[in-house]
Amino acid sequence: MENAQGSVPPSIATLESPPWTTRVFGMVRGKSLRSYSLVLIVLAIWIGFQFLTGGTFLTQRNLGLLALQTSITGICTVGAVMLICCRNFDLSIGSVLEVLSMVIAILMIRQSWGPLPTVIVVMVIGLAIGAWQGWWVARLGVPSFIVTLAGMLYFRGIALALSNGEVIAPIPKTLGFLATDWLDPLLSIILLGIGFLVIAAYNVYRAYRAQKLGLIDRIAPTIFQSLAPIVLFVLLAGYVVTFRGIPYLVLILAAVAAVGTLIMTTMRLGRQIYAVGSNPEAARLSGIDPARTVFKVWLIEGLIYGIAGIVLTVRITGGLPGAGAFIELDAIASAIIGGTSLTGGSGTILGGILGALLMESLDNGMSLMNVKTFYQYISKGIILLIAVYIDLRARRAMERRG
Repeated sequence: MENAQGSVPPSIATLESPPWTTRVFGMVRGKSLRSYSLVLIVLAIWIGFQFLTGGTFLTQRNLGLLALQTSITGICTVGAVMLICCRNFDLSIGSVLEVLSMVIAILMIRQSWGPLPTVIVVMVIGLAIGAWQGWWVARLGVPSFIVTLAGMLYFRGIALALSNGEVIAPIPKTLGFLATDWLDPLLSIILLGIGFLVIAAYNVYRAYRAQKLGLIDRIAPTIFQSLAPIVLFVLLAGYVVTFRGIPYLVLILAAVAAVGTLIMTTMRLGRQIYAVGSNPEAARLSGIDPARTVFKVWLIEGLIYGIAGIVLTVRITGGLPGAGAFIELDAIASAIIGGTSLTGGSGTILGGILGALLMESLDNGMSLMNVKTFYQYISKGIILLIAVYIDLRARRAMERRG
């Protein structure tokens, strides 16, 4: 997905500018349509499942459960987007989450630890694992595909060794409440309103700044382009949260996605990630250390390990061997479907989250229809293949134009 900000080309000095409504219509037909095409696809899938499930899919209860299902995949997708943007892959995240899940279960169930020290230990272990894999990739120059493929094997072995192949459950309510409790509906609506106002103010500020820099002629079309999908999301979320509120796990996903977006769009590290992913040699010549940048991204991935490990554990209420299987594939697929380029240098956190939502919508809808699991795998695989093909075609078209 292309960034909606700054997509309006600098205006050329003319005697008269076209009406802003004409400019909006032009953007909707052009770049904006491509930018928000994934939103339209998700909505089309929802409408289709609404008919196929006899009106069950779009109920408040099911959409709330869909949001819960998306939480773990979405959190992992944030890390996948950042890594792929700098030409790295993580095939080990599912196995790492199994290790952390077992650590949480052992500490809280067998050792009777409290939630706070357990969370601190898990976050430290996750950060250490991220640093370990980042060291192999950034400092020793081993391709991330090989490093994490090896990690997928030995971390899964460590998880089985920790549990001796047994299920360790249930997680005490002191931490397990994250999976079962929801924020009060009234507080959820207030939080949605505050979030919308903050995002709207930020987008308006960026539009005015772009106009002052001469990047855009009129700010109204740009503001419309950036806020239209946000308004749609807030209206939909408002409809859902009036049922029970916002699940705590969704709040965690929102916080992780917000921090990831800030890093990628407003911080120096984000610009360095895109630069390294686009052209590592050019980034080096411009004063950026590609190895250091990649290592920092792996440290962030380590923090995501810790958060996702906690979320996975409370979702399955304990340590379960094999619980993290295929999470890495879902995260990578979500990132690619969301517009993150396999060749690096392009991708957004929002696009990745939408990709995760699309993947989980397919699972949810087909489960409501009692479709067998292997058909779900087939459908997701075909969608991933199509997404990669579209990405390659887009890249080749850009190279021809360049």
